Amino acid sequence: MKHGPVIAGAAFILVVSTALLATATPVSAQGLRDLIGDRAESRGDLRDLISDRAAGREDLRDLLRDRLHGRSDLRDLLAERSASREDLRDLLLDRLERRKALRDLIMDRLAGREDLRDLLRDRFERRKDLRDLILDRLAAREALRDLLLDRLERRSDLRNLLADRSGSRSDLRDLLSDRGERRNDLRELILERLRNSDEESPALNRIRDRLGSE
Repeated sequence: MKHGPVIAGAAFILVVSTALLATATPVSAQGLRDLIGDRAESRGDLRDLISDRAAGREDLRDLLRDRLHGRSDLRDLLAERSASREDLRDLLLDRLERRKALRDLIMDRLAGREDLRDLLRDRFERRKDLRDLILDRLAAREALRDLLLDRLERRSDLRNLLADRSGSRSDLRDLLSDRGERRNDLRELILERLRNSDEESPALNRIRDRLGSE
């Protein structure tokens, strides 16, 4: 873009030189030689200028190509970074899910431990209740054994008492029998004395009457 005015100027000079050659009067051979030399130098300058422009275009093309390659490389780099970010995001999500799963697993294990602790506590309480029940039953058996022993002792005492009473009744029967025999002996003795006695008295008469009524 910077060589545009220079090229336009060179083209203008070339056109003016051609017009002058066509309209000018014949000049000397030296002047013509100089003019041809100037034209040749102008053409050389123009050729150099065109070559420079062509080289500039090639450089610009290479620069644009390099920029396009750079953009492509940048695009690939950005795509790779985006893919890396996606992979990183997926990795972070996986880690978060694993942490959540681990947290849930820990909570489940803690809940299981709580349930196990409650179960063990219930078993201990049941064992304690069973122990208390066994102790109560043993105490009840001891009390029942003592009651049975008391009843047996009472039965033995009752048996002994009945035996004593039976012996007492037998003794009382024997005593009453002895008393009856003594009364009979006394009665017979009194009757015999009354029979042998001729005395008359109210007391003796009453005795006779009683013995007679019996």
